[in-house]
Amino acid sequence: MPDVFSFPSTDRPGRIREALLRTVAYFDAIDYAPTWAEVSAWVEWSGAQGFDQLAVPTAEELVVARDALVGERKLESAFGRVALQGRLAVLSALVLDRMRVVPRKFRRAKRVARWLACFRSVRFVALVNTTALSHARDRADLDFFVITSHGHIWTTRLFSAGSYRFLGRLANAEEIPDAICLSYFISDASLDLGSHMLVGDDPYFRYWFLSMMPLYDDGIAQQLWAANGQILAKHPRAMPWQISSDVCVTPPRVRIPRTPSTEAWARKIQHRWFPAQIRDRMNQDQAVIVSDEALKFHVDDAREVFKQRYEERLETLGL
Repeated sequence: MPDVFSFPSTDRPGRIREALLRTVAYFDAIDYAPTWAEVSAWVEWSGAQGFDQLAVPTAEELVVARDALVGERKLESAFGRVALQGRLAVLSALVLDRMRVVPRKFRRAKRVARWLACFRSVRFVALVNTTALSHARDRADLDFFVITSHGHIWTTRLFSAGSYRFLGRLANAEEIPDAICLSYFISDASLDLGSHMLVGDDPYFRYWFLSMMPLYDDGIAQQLWAANGQILAKHPRAMPWQISSDVCVTPPRVRIPRTPSTEAWARKIQHRWFPAQIRDRMNQDQAVIVSDEALKFHVDDAREVFKQRYEERLETLGL
């Protein structure tokens, strides 16, 4: 790890270097060597004294800061990726190892998105977590974030996830390669995700949001982006998601219609199916949220762990 150091609050070049270190430190906490494009787009430009009075750094300033930090042996940069000093080799090897499963995971994710897009109530489907960064383990789940029309969240989840449950492909306690994880749905009436974040700061959620890979969007992605200014304020260089033609899906001409009359029944059925761990934690924290506007079942929520690891790296860096 780099030696402890600090910058005067009025030192703009120093503040830009600090912002880069904060960003790379987060990715180090999740054992990922980000691309330079990811770092420069998602740079964390807030949170420390002096940031509020300074304009957002330009791409050119970020490159100068990166090169300065490499020269000071605080960062390493090669292969189009960036890491803290002494970490690039091991993290780049991990990236190369995990990249080999990306084509398979993306193919399977597209099949799931096609199925979800069959429901007229589904407005947005995104691949999330490490798979969206092309950095998932071979046996990792495929995690999705889904937006439905208001008043249809329970029915949509019941029938969309129920099919994978019937086929034995839905994620559970047993580790099945590419198991389907449909554990995060929201309605289009509740696009602000601020209440889903940890109190204080939630670095994992912030980068989770920025790194979403949309697979299907009827146009609501722009509203989702705009509704989460709390996240964007910390990452002012971030740009709205772009759907790649390589992964996007189009809905079929004939889609499964909305059925609001089944919503109460679907809610009752799923409440009955909830395991004890869901019932015990339901609406007790930001990990398990159950309402008519959001269904979030992240029982094994590791955000506090990643937050602690991130803060430990910042402390080591003197930030």
